[in-house]
Amino acid sequence: MKYEFSPHIAFQVKDYKNAKEFYEKTLGMEVISTSDTETHFKKGGMNFYMEAADTGLTFFEFKTEDVKSAREELEKAGCKVTQEYSGKSIMLADPFGMKFHVWSE
Repeated sequence: MKYEFSPHIAFQVKDYKNAKEFYEKTLGMEVISTSDTETHFKKGGMNFYMEAADTGLTFFEFKTEDVKSAREELEKAGCKVTQEYSGKSIMLADPFGMKFHVWSE
């Protein structure tokens, strides 16, 4: 199975208001869209999705040609599906603590 790193990274922050200001003003990330709980930033061709949460997790994203086959392969390797958005979009946790999104067009 081929996995292509996608130019999307999601991360959670505990202090959403101050984090938004930091990423926009200090690091110079462009705000694409924003709400009370999530902001989409862009910087250097990468998309960053910051969301307010009690945890501070980071999620990578991988594009693949076949999510069903990827799911089977990843579950055999010890990953657990934590959320299924559709047949072409799932969130997983690997056996080492990292969470990531796998999707296809």
